[in-house]
Amino acid sequence: MTQTSLFDDDLPGQAAASPVPAGVGLALSALKFTEEVLSAQQKRFNQLLERTEMLASKIAAMRAAADVHRLAVGTTLRPLEDQRHTLMRDMALWLDERLKRSGLTRNQQQLAGEIIRNLALGLALMGMEDMRAVHDAHSDISLADQEQAGADETQAFLEAVLGEAVGGDQAFASPEEVLQAGMERRRQQAQAHAEARAAHQARRAKGRGKPQEKQHAKDAEGALRLIYRQLASALHPDRESDPAEHARKTSLMSEANAAYGRRDLLALLQLQLRADLADARKVSTMAKEKVAAMTVLLKERVDVLSRELRDFEGQVRAEFDLPPYVPLGTAGLRRHVQEQKQSLQAEITMMQHDLRLVQTDAAFKRWLREQHRLARDEDRFGSPF
Repeated sequence: MTQTSLFDDDLPGQAAASPVPAGVGLALSALKFTEEVLSAQQKRFNQLLERTEMLASKIAAMRAAADVHRLAVGTTLRPLEDQRHTLMRDMALWLDERLKRSGLTRNQQQLAGEIIRNLALGLALMGMEDMRAVHDAHSDISLADQEQAGADETQAFLEAVLGEAVGGDQAFASPEEVLQAGMERRRQQAQAHAEARAAHQARRAKGRGKPQEKQHAKDAEGALRLIYRQLASALHPDRESDPAEHARKTSLMSEANAAYGRRDLLALLQLQLRADLADARKVSTMAKEKVAAMTVLLKERVDVLSRELRDFEGQVRAEFDLPPYVPLGTAGLRRHVQEQKQSLQAEITMMQHDLRLVQTDAAFKRWLREQHRLARDEDRFGSPF
């Protein structure tokens, strides 16, 4: 039986990941200038309009691809990862039991203990609590003490970089907790800096801006406020007695509030068209009369969408641990899943072979020598992965 690829373009339900509301394309086509001869301002307006549409489409496509990739990881890779972790645990427990019996030299015992520590450490950090005891039984330093030492070192480093205390009186038990607190503090600093810079630029623009630029900014605010008020007046759900219409207007009003909050001109215009509060000719007339004000709003939206796209790309790479060379599209993500699947299957086959091999003492001792040689080569030449 052939299994349907999770990345097939016609995957059932995939199209629904980013639905396109009715009227979305109407606002863009109605706003665009189509005269044979366009002024520089009109050309700039059209460029920003196309840029806005392109960025929004990219973000929607990436979100849809990420959703499909998340499903593929969960259904294809997670079971293989669980199987690998189970085999690692089986090997750690088998070695732990083997070391309780005689027949091994001191050097062989040390080699086996080192393998146990490495296996148990990785599994304990993934949440297998019983592996902590296995690790500590073969280590001079407990895992809790190692984590605390790592947390202290990480905290000292971050405080030196940030120039201030991290976490206040909070006690950290692991480097991961310190990093999370440090990233949150760095985010707060960046946000405060951005807000201060925006306020400073606004004050400078207010004091030094040309009268024409001030008027454009004022017109932009007026256009946003006018459209929003029209929507709020027409879509107020409390004025509806019909349950279905009340639910529809509640949803539309929620969208209008969000769009107004992020100063999204196109979203507000699209809502007008969807709610039958305006037609394409009126929208087009407003664009021609207020081209400078609309350009201000579109430029703001392009900047916001550019940052959103960049941030989301970073989030996707971090979530799936994607290397920089993997393209964030359907084909690239599909290829990445297939490569990871093949790698995990190869690891599982090797681990299953090793667990069968070590059951006899002679083969076990040869296996220990081989593991020691591989570890030595890795230290000498670096890990190939």
